[in-house]
Amino acid sequence: MTVEAVAAHEALHNRILEVAGTLAEAEWLAPSACAGWRVRDVVAHIGAGARNLIDPLAVPDERLPLPSVREREHDVHVDIRRSWPIAEVVEELAHYGGQRLARLSALQEAPLASAPLELPGLGTYPMHAAANGLAFDCFCHLYHDIAAPGGPVQRELPAPTHEELYPVVQWMMWGLPQMQGPELDESLIAPITIGLTGPGESIWTVRRPDPDGGLVVEEAGGGDAMVTSTAFDFVSWGTARTPWRAACETEGDIALAAGFLSTLNIV
Repeated sequence: MTVEAVAAHEALHNRILEVAGTLAEAEWLAPSACAGWRVRDVVAHIGAGARNLIDPLAVPDERLPLPSVREREHDVHVDIRRSWPIAEVVEELAHYGGQRLARLSALQEAPLASAPLELPGLGTYPMHAAANGLAFDCFCHLYHDIAAPGGPVQRELPAPTHEELYPVVQWMMWGLPQMQGPELDESLIAPITIGLTGPGESIWTVRRPDPDGGLVVEEAGGGDAMVTSTAFDFVSWGTARTPWRAACETEGDIALAAGFLSTLNIV
């Protein structure tokens, strides 16, 4: 189980609300690091995700069927909220995000914890991993899309703890073999180890055991190339927000690492 992820998500959710309470109108309307989304749209996306689990808004007929690409589906829900008053965007996140938090702990207990959770476009996970996915969503959007240096908002945020960042890394590594398909599979021609430092410290190796199959990620070493980065930076370059070369040190077969890392884009 990933009980720690529940606490991580709660802390990060509350941190977003705290920052939201300090934003001036110009900051709400500033472009975020998510292409096409303002800061208010990023917050609306997180609130919409919470509401969609509890009491989803109807999608206009002209926007149906929803796009099969997960990120474009998010655009539809954000678009619905673009004309809302900012106070309403924040209230939706506070209200439905709070309800979602209250339900997460139950997903850490049998039999729900091991039940399969299919997320179209993202893969299939045990139900308990939902907390990790939500922690990732909040962390990535707050620290890399809203706050500087990646985002436009100048705030001194609390440094994330290991307990907050490790569940985020777990989600990314669980999603890595599922979110891109053959393009990423074929870019890996030998095992690569990714060593993460600082809060979220951990070591992961990506393999392709079957040349005709997909990828496997293990929390262990042993790859033909070693890539080292802080876990904080991994959230940014692992989602293709920033170039991996600026944040990583590589040892061993550097060409092998470059082909894989240049293709990686965890969503």
